[in-house]
Amino acid sequence: MNQKLKSGLFLLLFGGAAIVLFWPESSESKAPREQGGSIREPQKRDSSVERMKELIRSDYNTPIDFWGKVIDQDGNALAGAKAEIVLDEQATKKKYVTFSDDKGLFELLGKKGARARIKVFLDGYGPTSDEKIGPKISARTIYYSMEAMPAYAPPTKENPQVFVLRKRNPVANLAHALKKRVSINKTGDAQKIKLKTAGKTVEIEVRCWSASAVPFTYDRYDWRAEIQIINGKLLPYNSMNSFQAPQIEAPLHGYQQVFKIDMPKHADKTWKAANVRQKDFWVQFDDGTYAKARIEVNTGRKHYINTEIWYNLDGTNNFEQ
Repeated sequence: MNQKLKSGLFLLLFGGAAIVLFWPESSESKAPREQGGSIREPQKRDSSVERMKELIRSDYNTPIDFWGKVIDQDGNALAGAKAEIVLDEQATKKKYVTFSDDKGLFELLGKKGARARIKVFLDGYGPTSDEKIGPKISARTIYYSMEAMPAYAPPTKENPQVFVLRKRNPVANLAHALKKRVSINKTGDAQKIKLKTAGKTVEIEVRCWSASAVPFTYDRYDWRAEIQIINGKLLPYNSMNSFQAPQIEAPLHGYQQVFKIDMPKHADKTWKAANVRQKDFWVQFDDGTYAKARIEVNTGRKHYINTEIWYNLDGTNNFEQ
């Protein structure tokens, strides 16, 4: 069972808890039917409701003992890390705060609830990426009740849940520039956009070929585009999502001269009139400096580009913010 499904099921039960626990008794359930009416159905309903209430009470009264350990990206224990632990307790939430010791260990014992959500923090450190660290990240949700939904097995004193924090880089010295809705044609002619930042001019070249109808209709059409950085190369990357830390260092290798977009009208559900799926890029210039760019090619009734650039004025690949 994947994490989204587990979370959805838990929210469904959590919502049901409020409905069942606080649903007023109907007049039908308070007294049996008269004049020959059967009382078996109300009794059966009352019995089912009571069983559900008991199940929910049992879930929220599950014993919770939690043990955790905080380390850095190199495996060193981190002392003084703040751990925020939010427990779902009887249809409400309560937050507890504790700190890691000199071995990076912390604990919360003798509580009750359905699940625990834990986040760790430390000055000078940031969250880690789940792609880089795998299961050892800086936040975790653990279900203590509902045996059918154990997202993660509860930790033990001998095997604490590990959290990883990343030592932050110095804050990057970034210059920013933005240009929106620069028109392009759909016949493949090059459109050059100049973005001037402090001490640097970044030039982006875009070509687009589009078969959108004239006059315009909302039917699918073939279109493609090419993106190029003058005196530099591109490397596409995925921007931050809810489970990941932002990428804070531009890679040193893997860049390409031209990034190509191809949207045939007979493509499956991936067809879009804009390159919304891949619009974020690292930029490596021929002089060894780096930038981060957002380049959006839009087609349809009008064809245009939105461009945005963050250039590192120190020339390094550090983009810590």
